[in-house]
Order: sequence, then structure tokens, then C-alpha cells
Amino acid sequence: MRIWKIIIVLLAISVAILSILAGCSSKQTTSAQDKKENHKAHAVAAPVSQEQKSQPNKIVYLTFDDGPGEYTSQVLDILNQYHIKATFFVLGPHAEKYKNLVQQEVQEGDYVGMHSMTHNYKTLYVQGQFVNEMKTDQQIIQQITGIQPILCRPPYGSMPGLNQKLRDQVAAAGLKVWDWTIDSLDWKYNKVPFSKSVPAIVHNVLSHANGNREVVLMHDIHPQSVQALPTIIQGLKEKGYVFETYNEQEHFSLNFWHDNRL
Repeated sequence: MRIWKIIIVLLAISVAILSILAGCSSKQTTSAQDKKENHKAHAVAAPVSQEQKSQPNKIVYLTFDDGPGEYTSQVLDILNQYHIKATFFVLGPHAEKYKNLVQQEVQEGDYVGMHSMTHNYKTLYVQGQFVNEMKTDQQIIQQITGIQPILCRPPYGSMPGLNQKLRDQVAAAGLKVWDWTIDSLDWKYNKVPFSKSVPAIVHNVLSHANGNREVVLMHDIHPQSVQALPTIIQGLKEKGYVFETYNEQEHFSLNFWHDNRL
């Protein structure tokens, strides 16, 4: 009898030991799982690194000077085909001659700014008529469209003609000035066949389109510019650019003098 009692006691002790060991193993497994879940939750909540953040859109502004003219309607057709808005700097006399095109530009969401009345360097800069001409051009645009723009582009660029005195006048008049970051040089190819002029214009633009924000100078009065435009648009899209038009509420300074007033 004593032997059986001893055996029963030993069995009871064995069962108790096994239960204790099983409990410890379960706690260890649960602890490991908890740690794993906590690590997983921490990884999801961790901030995204700079490398993972999406890069800002590259923006390009297509701008056209000296119009409107006989080729402007073709430029507008191409812009509409690609669902793109542009910025047009018009000459006062041309705007009066092609009022319907100026109206069309505004109606289609393009921005129309001033490019003077005479496009004459001596008159504008030496004789100091820059602001007077821009204000006259502004009035013409307002009469045609009902909108009074503030942005102008200096013929031949702001440097060196738009000196300190003239820039003070521009600022006082509440006008803004845009030069450009890329010159297509399309005007240089007036007497060159399309087979040579178009590739050269396209190269001039695309090879210099490397920044996050570019302003391209073109003209809507030359046939070679029209011919080059679709390829330029396609090339800029392939380089990741988004097309925008000038917005007065989001003005940024872009002049060769780095005059932030303008």
C-alpha cells in the first residue's frame, strides 16, 4: 500500500511540474508574438523618409511674345490639342488688329500680358517710355477683354535696358516683370528650312529644361515656332513637366536684375 501511495504522489508531482512548464512556454510564445506585433505597429507608424516622399512637380510656363499674328490661331489649336494653357505677351498694335485672338486667348484660360507698343529699344529704355507704353498696352487689353493685367515682358529682356530709374517706375505703377529661363531662339530661323529650324528650336528648349520651374520664351508670329511646338510639348512631358499659365495670385519674381519688387 505504501508503494502505491508513493507512486500516486510521484505522479501528482510530475503532472504539476508538466503544467508549470507548459504555462511558461505559453507565456514565452505570447510574449514573442506581442513583441512582433508591437514592432509591426511601430514600423507602420514610423514617419516616411525624405527619399520616400514624392518629389514636387516640375513646372514649365510656355510664353509667347510679339503676337497676336497670323500664326497665333495655330498655336492656340496645338495648346488645346494638348490641353495646355500658356502666357501671351502681346504688342498693343497687334492686339488691336487681332482682337478676336486676344479674346480667344482669355476665354480659353491663357494669360495675356503686355509687351509694349513699339518694341523699340531706344524709345523704351533710352527715352524712358517703358512704363507709358506698358500702361497703354494694358488699356488696350482691358478694352478688348475687360481684364487689366499686371504682368509685362520687356522687349529684348530687362537687362540692360530696364535700369534702376525705370524699375522704380515699374514698381510704382504696380506692374510686374517676367524675363525667362529658356530662350528657344526661334526668331533666328526665319529663313531656314523647317528640316533644320525645327530640330534646332526643339533642342534649344529641351536641352536647357533641367530645373523644377522653367519659363520658356517663344514667339507666336513665326511658322517655325508653330512647327516645333508639338515636339517641344511632348519632350517636356517626357521630362516630367506640368504646364501652367501665369497666375497673378501666385506671382514669383523672374527678372535678370533679381529685383524682387517686380
